Amino acid sequence: MLINEVCKKCSLTKKAVEYYRQQGLIAPAVRENGYRDFSERDVMALRKISVLRGLGLSVGEIRSILSETGTGKEALAGVSFRKAMEATVLQEKQKLISELAEKGNWEETEEKLSQLQKKEAVSERILNAFPGNYGRYICLHFAAYLDEPVATKEQQEAYETVISFLDGADFRLPDNLQKCLDEAVAHFDEEFVGKMAEGMDAVISDTEKYIAENQEFIESWMAYKQSEEYRNSPAFLLEEALKQFQSASGYNEVFIPAMCRLSNSYREYYEAMQRANEKFLQKYPSYIPTHSK
Repeated sequence: MLINEVCKKCSLTKKAVEYYRQQGLIAPAVRENGYRDFSERDVMALRKISVLRGLGLSVGEIRSILSETGTGKEALAGVSFRKAMEATVLQEKQKLISELAEKGNWEETEEKLSQLQKKEAVSERILNAFPGNYGRYICLHFAAYLDEPVATKEQQEAYETVISFLDGADFRLPDNLQKCLDEAVAHFDEEFVGKMAEGMDAVISDTEKYIAENQEFIESWMAYKQSEEYRNSPAFLLEEALKQFQSASGYNEVFIPAMCRLSNSYREYYEAMQRANEKFLQKYPSYIPTHSK
């Protein structure tokens, strides 16, 4: 069909349709007379583009959704998460504007804005470094510890180390393992991660009590991890791949120590986790944590 019919079907202007073609979002065929011949597939794509543009998505975001095989669900989830982050940042900036209008304290506002921008920068790089659901989970986990001001030279250097590590991180998994990882953390939204943090607090605050109350589960899980069934499972391959990445990238030797220097609250959490691990090892010498945070 010709562009006039397409415009009627999609409620778009010729200028908009041509723009989306130039951006590579659609690729209609060209007839011998030079007119573009739009297919039903092009029309369907244009309808999706119209909806996504109406929702405020950029051309780049739309391209990632349309290029994904299937429904684009994963790309949509990623865009949704980033939009939620942007909304949170805008709310925080609105608060700063209100505070500035009320108090007129420019130095305080400058400091708070700087910290907000640093948190945003780390979060953005985590999402870029770790794709899919796993990246969103990691982002939620570490974001909880990034609200402290970067007040010292050591903290500034740690921040720069964190940024440098994430910029250089090369986290790539085989497609089957990436799919396994995405499925494993698919439901790890903000609410779930919050509940996980509460559960971890219970482990940290009284490790002996946690072990005593969950001994049967812990021992059955450890027995499973030592079984042939587990060693032949995708979960085992995924665990090994994560360990390999952490070892090769400097995750445990560079990133985690830098996070501890950057955030006092993260350092306290990490040290508490280390103490809990030691108590687990005393009870279960063969226990090996999957990965450090």
